[in-house]
Amino acid sequence: MSHDMQGTHAPGIPDTAALRGKLTTRMWWTAVRNTAVYALMAFGVPPLGAAANRAGMSWIFIIGGPMILIGIFGLLATLRTLAGAVLLTRISRKTLTQYAFNTFCPRITKVDGAQATRGRPKVMTLVLHSEDGREWPLMRINPLPRRGPWRNPWPVGIEQGLYVAGDELFGAVGYVPSSRTFFLMQPEDWETAEQARKVTDPDRVAKAQQAGLTRRIF
Repeated sequence: MSHDMQGTHAPGIPDTAALRGKLTTRMWWTAVRNTAVYALMAFGVPPLGAAANRAGMSWIFIIGGPMILIGIFGLLATLRTLAGAVLLTRISRKTLTQYAFNTFCPRITKVDGAQATRGRPKVMTLVLHSEDGREWPLMRINPLPRRGPWRNPWPVGIEQGLYVAGDELFGAVGYVPSSRTFFLMQPEDWETAEQARKVTDPDRVAKAQQAGLTRRIF
């Protein structure tokens, strides 16, 4: 079931170059923070628990045991997704060297994953409605960086409007100014869009190729 989301009017056009650097900083900060927290839980709690046990606080393992398990599984999950996060961030940075955030979409329609509040839906798709009344095709999105599994996976404030830098036939980076969050998106029906890509302007294809958007990324 789709959900129409009415947004707002476009704020000032953001500085694409500055946001390109912010995107990388945010991804690495999130990765380092999560790795440090889970590593501390997995490897720091055991020696502390052993010391507490020697001091007569045998009950400490009731608390420490679950923390160690959370740390191990959290660390493995972080390391498993890190390579994908680096790839998506790299493609997004390349995209922002070719395209600017000069399109504002004040309204979106959430499609797959619209009801997601927690967990990680397999697919999150939406339709963008630009200020000039143009409607983008159905786009699959991937937030950068991804939020924790206990939080709403949709970028915060996306219903209030977002900027887009990219090409609807190949992909784009979305930027939500109200929360300063990013996401990468590509056409959901990649095969159907292929027919339009084959007959589009060669300069348009070359630009998308330099951005790394001429293949399905996720």
